[in-house]
Amino acid sequence: MKVGFIGAGKVGCSLGDYFVHNDIPVVGFYSRTQASAGEAAEQCNTTHIGRIDKMLTMCDVLFLTVPDDAIEGVWKQIKTFPIRGKYICHCSGSLSSAVLSGIEETGAYGYSIHPMFPFKSKKTAYDDLKQALFTVEGDKDHMEKLLKMLHECPNTFVPMQKEDKARYHAAAVFASNLMVGLINQSMGLLSKCGFSKEEALCAIKPLALQNLNNIFETGTMKALTGPVERHDLGTLEKHLDVLDSQEMDTYKALTKEIIKIAEDKHPETDYADMKQLLEEEK
Repeated sequence: MKVGFIGAGKVGCSLGDYFVHNDIPVVGFYSRTQASAGEAAEQCNTTHIGRIDKMLTMCDVLFLTVPDDAIEGVWKQIKTFPIRGKYICHCSGSLSSAVLSGIEETGAYGYSIHPMFPFKSKKTAYDDLKQALFTVEGDKDHMEKLLKMLHECPNTFVPMQKEDKARYHAAAVFASNLMVGLINQSMGLLSKCGFSKEEALCAIKPLALQNLNNIFETGTMKALTGPVERHDLGTLEKHLDVLDSQEMDTYKALTKEIIKIAEDKHPETDYADMKQLLEEEK
């Protein structure tokens, strides 16, 4: 099946290039600005297509790689054209295929296909993207044909239920965006100790990377170390004494989470005193 893209940003360019590398034919790109569509087409060695109706005559599968708040508007334009038998796919993590309202009446098939991956540029490295897991949600009756095309890529593709999309996306945010916020809070604490931003990042990097490696090699239970794991109540008290209200909220919420892990790791240890400490007002 032939693929077209509406939207030539980081996700569209990277996916288009990735599909081409995996021998999935990409017919071209349409974008609100000719320059961005032209750049994407050049990157993927394909074509800049100036009209949506022309794009639809050329492709079997159309990816809407536009911002989440633009998907519904773009879909309203697409549904005015003959699209029976076409696969219409958006790449939002939080929105389901339901955003393609009324698609059954057009005879087309709607999907949400989301790569669980942080796209930092339009030229995401092939070796990086091939490690990403994709979720696929939408029309079950025609999913097998779509998955057959996608399996030209070496990735894992996991079917998902419509009602799970928001929870799934929240999970991705915990592992990605919120981690940025967590590192930023750590850097803020180090800056109060006199570290420059560069020194703070240098200090945190080996600690964070090794911890992540430990998690993915051994799991969260075996990777857990530190004062909670060793039931060091005194250290928690010292931490809470020096944190401001925002830092304390983060610290308490995540400490409650790792206490659950510690209890599974050390069932012989009573963590009730730690739980009580976290409930006390400071």
